[in-house]
Amino acid sequence: MIVDAHTHGYPEEVLKDPRSFALVQKEAHWQELVCPKNKKTLQGWSTREEMVADMDNAEVDRAVLLGWYWENPETCALQNEWSRQWISQDPNRFIGFVSLHPDTQNPIESLRKSKDLGFMGIGECHPWLQGASIQNDNWMNCMQFASDHDWPVTFHVTEPVGHDYPGRVQTPFEEFLWLARQLPELKIILAHAGGLFPFYELNPKIRPELRNVYYDLAACPLLYDPSIYRKLIETVGLAKILWGTDYPLKIFPATQKVPDFKSFKNLILKEARLTELERNAIFGNNFLSLLPC
Repeated sequence: MIVDAHTHGYPEEVLKDPRSFALVQKEAHWQELVCPKNKKTLQGWSTREEMVADMDNAEVDRAVLLGWYWENPETCALQNEWSRQWISQDPNRFIGFVSLHPDTQNPIESLRKSKDLGFMGIGECHPWLQGASIQNDNWMNCMQFASDHDWPVTFHVTEPVGHDYPGRVQTPFEEFLWLARQLPELKIILAHAGGLFPFYELNPKIRPELRNVYYDLAACPLLYDPSIYRKLIETVGLAKILWGTDYPLKIFPATQKVPDFKSFKNLILKEARLTELERNAIFGNNFLSLLPC
């Protein structure tokens, strides 16, 4: 089974006018990302039906429908309702993760309701953008809930040293290490190849403390040389790598007019020289092993 561990979805009213949606919801950071001034956007758009068709075209069986790290709790709740609708319409194709805000009132009650609705994880998370940190008490209560219920949590990760882009906000590596130490049973997924955080696992003193940390490959073609895929396997081991596209982001801007799953899938198969065992692990089995039983 092929599973994309990192995708996003929006309803048609947002697709038609994302700028107006951002202004009404007061989501300036998201607006800067999807509608940058004086620069061509990398953001693609896709309806639920178009996304399913693209999945079929690339032989992708399921996709993880991540939330977003909205600046306002109300928008996070709205995102969760969008995801609920998509999951209910295509329960065999979409796996829902909760959009979380550190200032959500009664967050554990909200997470319990989401669990009852079929959600299986939390993410994509960026508490620093939302005015908090991983060590925020409210946030840590949610992380404890995830650990107790065997939910994985996906974090957006920005590399400490890299090219600048609209909306870039740092995600301190020290806090990911702190979280892994505090909750060693929590399944932590660091997106975008972990901002190269996985190479810290070469430190023999740190590596045992990161046994619960995994890395998805979302948007890697925008960030890194194709040699990274084989290097990641060699550095942290096969079981820690999860294929994800960041669909509907256009991660091949020179050639992609519309988003798709097939381009990135084919690139990894070509560049990483995967064995059948490696293909099955990275393209689905690794992620499926992280879901609650």
